[in-house]
Amino acid sequence: MTHHLPAILNKFLALIFLFHIGNNANAQSNKYPKHEMRGVWVATVANIDWPSKSGLSVKEQKQEAKEIIEHCHQLGLNTIFLQVRPSCDVLYESDYEPWSKVLSGTAGKNPKYDPLEFWIEEAHQKGIELHAWINPYRASMNLKDKLPLKHPYHQTLGMFVDYGGKKYFNPGHPQSIPHICKVVKELVENYNIDGLHMDDYFYPYPVKDQTFPDEREYARYGRQFDDINAWRRDNVDRAIMAIQGTVKSSKPWLQFGISPFGVWRNKADDPKGSNTKAGATNYDALHADILKWMENKWIDYVVPQLYWGTSHPVANYNTLIDWWNENHNDVPIYIGHGIYKIGSDKPDWRDPQQMPIQLNSLKNKAHLNGSVFFSYKHFKRELMGFQDSLSMNFYRYKALVPFDDFNSKVNSPSIAALKANSKRLKWKTETKLRKDQLYKYIIYRYSAFEAFDPSDPQFIYAITYTNKFKFPKKTSALKKEYLFRVATINNYNEEGMLSEPIRVSY
Repeated sequence: MTHHLPAILNKFLALIFLFHIGNNANAQSNKYPKHEMRGVWVATVANIDWPSKSGLSVKEQKQEAKEIIEHCHQLGLNTIFLQVRPSCDVLYESDYEPWSKVLSGTAGKNPKYDPLEFWIEEAHQKGIELHAWINPYRASMNLKDKLPLKHPYHQTLGMFVDYGGKKYFNPGHPQSIPHICKVVKELVENYNIDGLHMDDYFYPYPVKDQTFPDEREYARYGRQFDDINAWRRDNVDRAIMAIQGTVKSSKPWLQFGISPFGVWRNKADDPKGSNTKAGATNYDALHADILKWMENKWIDYVVPQLYWGTSHPVANYNTLIDWWNENHNDVPIYIGHGIYKIGSDKPDWRDPQQMPIQLNSLKNKAHLNGSVFFSYKHFKRELMGFQDSLSMNFYRYKALVPFDDFNSKVNSPSIAALKANSKRLKWKTETKLRKDQLYKYIIYRYSAFEAFDPSDPQFIYAITYTNKFKFPKKTSALKKEYLFRVATINNYNEEGMLSEPIRVSY
């Protein structure tokens, strides 16, 4: 049974809304933000998270992926960062690089399906964003690995160097950036991903008694730099600028984000640095000047990896969240949490309240907009009750990924022709949506005598990528009556006008 509400009832409900909004809804929305990153990294390198081992059948791989996505949905997460290019090998159809051995066990072997396409479809069915996570410079995990003929190593031998038992693109080689941008363009244009993501591996972490072998390229291409490290930072700067340009030229709305090591620089080395004593830093060891990228708006968000506890003497979690909050540069910041440490032998991580304390600490930081957890497989452990803390407390209500109001240039179309029966909702938009743009929809549900407030996340019923929604099966035969409203969410995660309410009994 459905029908649209008469105008007089709409006015009555609006009055109730205005009367009650100041009382409890604001308090509720402060505790449970409507826009918050709630992400998890799903690492594929060395089969860390998925597939659980190489050589599984297509059916087994798909089943594992479905279970991960369903579990993320149950936990209240809204974003998955799936590693799709771990070491110059890929988990999607590519003209430029070989299939990853984490799938079949044999590098270059076609898995007979498209894993990334499958993950996108399954995640979107649950209203979860899928960001494609790539590693820009790592080319092989082991020098003994046999590289398939499709590996770019065989086409441009001089573009690669050996260091620390692994093979890397040489960031100082003039062909490295064009190749990486070619890979990014293919990925962005061929797949409906919600974002492109890179982690902390730029120049590799230093290896004792080894020097990164790029002196020849520095002598040839770095003459204007007095310092090889300044030249190396410039190589990475130019790569970030080029990747951003590649992403935005194809899809201006697509989010491009970085997850750096948690310490930019120590204060002892730079007055702008944090009060830490990290042995390696982004700027000095990895040649990644993340602050510069933020200042120049070359990236859309940052996820610093703060995998330390609240009493750590060298790199303290509380010290670092304060530093990142102060150095936001108007770029959204989400905190990376190391759930893999929960239950380890350090005092912080034997405390079941450590991770809840870390999440609570973000609530009064105006420029910290959510969390990302490393890595998924640890959610399969008990974690001293942390999963329950997420699903029953922190993520009790759904949340949208924060929207990019700085760059948004597209108004979200309004909803038209909202229809429903006891089994499903269905609607159309007033203007036809372009196929190359990825839109979502937010569905609100409330009872007739509730003070509905769209800013209060307790009223979010579902988020979906399609213009229809099937109600889940009920455990009781007793029908209840609800009001539903729907709004479009555009490519920048910006919400459009609410539809008129529709009454549904189911």
